[in-house]
Amino acid sequence: MPYKIPQVTRVGEGSKYYLNESNELLIRVNIWGRVSRPGQYYVPAETDLISLMSLAGGPSSRSRLSDVRVVREEDSGEQDVLNVNVRKYIKTGDKRLIPDLKPEDTVVVHGSGWQLVSDVASVVGQFAIVANVYYLFFLAK
Repeated sequence: MPYKIPQVTRVGEGSKYYLNESNELLIRVNIWGRVSRPGQYYVPAETDLISLMSLAGGPSSRSRLSDVRVVREEDSGEQDVLNVNVRKYIKTGDKRLIPDLKPEDTVVVHGSGWQLVSDVASVVGQFAIVANVYYLFFLAK
């Protein structure tokens, strides 16, 4: 089921909060990396990391869940990076491990080392097919 972009109105000039047509308070967040539907989402202000990952279709089978990062800009202008062990949350169910999101947070779900190996193998395999076709059409006369 595709994510429907809500009609939103910014709450006050310079604010990082929005209202949807039901007057529900929303925040804008980003999710990148190894999830089914990465992108920018407007979510209720009390949304946590797991809810956002679920909204984005969940992690891929090769996501590195032991090191999900939440990049957050603090009021001082400094960036803070939270490292969240989602794998530990899945094993223990300890909700204290999962942060609530704040406006403009960016969540990064990295791929595992095997994902990199798989991506490289895929590119090499595609190159081999192209090289084989080239050989058959142009060199094997």
